[in-house]
Amino acid sequence: MNPIMVQAVVAAAEQLSPTEQFEVIQALTRGLQQRYIHADVTSTANTRTISLPVSVRRTPPVTNIADFAADFWPADETADAVNEYVAQQRATDRIYDLPERDVEL
Repeated sequence: MNPIMVQAVVAAAEQLSPTEQFEVIQALTRGLQQRYIHADVTSTANTRTISLPVSVRRTPPVTNIADFAADFWPADETADAVNEYVAQQRATDRIYDLPERDVEL
């Protein structure tokens, strides 16, 4: 797909309502998931895997963007407060991704 086609698709999507745009994102995400799942099954010869110790806990990937949808925004909460909270949560998640013997809570 060339950049002009991508721009045309984006321009068309911008004409949709936010709900319709969200549905497009979900459909694209499902298609990518199916393509990569199929690719993993069919092309194991070209796939490199990394072995991690059993003690490493990973945060699962997001499979449904709707899990993040919210219909509210507290009036007394700034965007900076949200960004700070997200940064703190990511730092906490990284700690839990470490092997247990390295975690200090």
